[in-house]
Amino acid sequence: MNVQTERLADHTARFTVEVELERLEEAKRVAAKKIAKRVNIPGFRKGKAPYRILLNYVGEAAILEDALEVLGNEVYKDALDQTDIEPYGPGSLEDFGVEPQPTFKFVVPLQPVVDLGDYRDIRVEYEAPTVEDKQVEDGLKNLQEQHALVEESQQPVAADNRVTVDIVGEILEDEAESEADADADAEEAESGEATEAEEETADEADRQIFVDQQDVVFTLTEDNEPAPGFTDALAGATVGEQRVFELTYPEDEEEFQQLSGKHVRFDVTVKKIETVTLPALNDEFAAHVTEDEDEPLTLLSLRMRIREDLQKAAEENATNEYSEKVLNQIIEGSTISFPEALVDDQVNHLLQHVDMDLRQRGLTLEDYMKVTGKSLDDMRSDYRDNSIETIKRSLVIRELVQAENVEITDERMSEEIDRIVAQFGEQAELFRSMYDRPDMQDNLRSDLLNRLVFERIAQIAKGEAPALTAQEENAEDAEATVTETETAEAAPETTDDDVAAEEGE
Repeated sequence: MNVQTERLADHTARFTVEVELERLEEAKRVAAKKIAKRVNIPGFRKGKAPYRILLNYVGEAAILEDALEVLGNEVYKDALDQTDIEPYGPGSLEDFGVEPQPTFKFVVPLQPVVDLGDYRDIRVEYEAPTVEDKQVEDGLKNLQEQHALVEESQQPVAADNRVTVDIVGEILEDEAESEADADADAEEAESGEATEAEEETADEADRQIFVDQQDVVFTLTEDNEPAPGFTDALAGATVGEQRVFELTYPEDEEEFQQLSGKHVRFDVTVKKIETVTLPALNDEFAAHVTEDEDEPLTLLSLRMRIREDLQKAAEENATNEYSEKVLNQIIEGSTISFPEALVDDQVNHLLQHVDMDLRQRGLTLEDYMKVTGKSLDDMRSDYRDNSIETIKRSLVIRELVQAENVEITDERMSEEIDRIVAQFGEQAELFRSMYDRPDMQDNLRSDLLNRLVFERIAQIAKGEAPALTAQEENAEDAEATVTETETAEAAPETTDDDVAAEEGE
């Protein structure tokens, strides 16, 4: 058997495999025996008709089709054994010819390949976060509110009350937009293109509702009110009263984002009014909120702890954002090759998740496509770009794990489980038993691995990463592949088109 391998531009390979004519003839005779047991030929018992008679009765194409199904699988596996190709998934029979010698052509998707380039040379400036005194004061205020005396009130709304409301907030158009819309509506009315019901539906769709919630609870302070001036606008309202008022957000995109500078209308119904009496900030308060600890804290110690906790959280967030930025640069600088089959698999995976999410809401993916008027091809197209980005990210992270020799030891796993279950106090051992399950251990190991990779990425960009050993450098220089599925010995898929091509031969 002669095998020639050709690597194609779409990260697939073509096997051109020549086999001996005797091997094909033997496969045809084996196929003929199986066919003979399935057909009735006049004058012969099932399975007893000579090959020549059977050939005339069913035709050579039928025999050849069955022969290729068996022989093709055997030839494909033999070809893989003779090459250094690592397939990502099943190959497919592209073509078959008899003259001048029986020849199979298979197309095989290849395992993804990642070259990280000079990723260790990447440097990104890191700005360490700082915790402001106001954040610490806000933390103490939150503790005060958690331990506050709350009493329902029959008095009208006043500042510092805690209120429960139904609230709808709508962004109003500016004057220029309103005039333009009015002109458009007038033109439609004159042309008779829109019915009154259609106009009402369009008007409803054009409303820019940015909040529509029931039973919202918040304290009427400057820091908590939904918009500047909200407390003053609601002051004096009683339980059951509805207030409709308009406010304008200041021009401050950092604080108010998409609402910056917008003129809005609030429709608010008051459902409950409560007075909130905060405990005094002193050592007695600090001791009360930490009474379950081995040694209750003073107010100063409580402030210090809050600052430390805020600093730790800020550093974790900053490091995550920093590592994401660095990872994006590594991805941009990497050469990543993968077959279309991997994209198809990832799209299928995402659509399965979409279907699962929809089913939790009483719908299916098919229902969604009917409502949106989209076909399955449309849906696959919608998720293609996202799938490619996900694949690139996943492949680069996995390659970094190998290049940086990142691994999770059993000791590290035990330490992480101890840390997690310690949060549950007396029920710690109950939660520890959950991590006896293989799926929980796999999830934890994956989370830890990602965390360690991101820590290493940050170290690299800061110039603080430990030097690679000679063994790791050799591994980094070698061409690495990432195994997505264990299909190295998968049989080729034969399509109707393949069969038609064979019959044409």
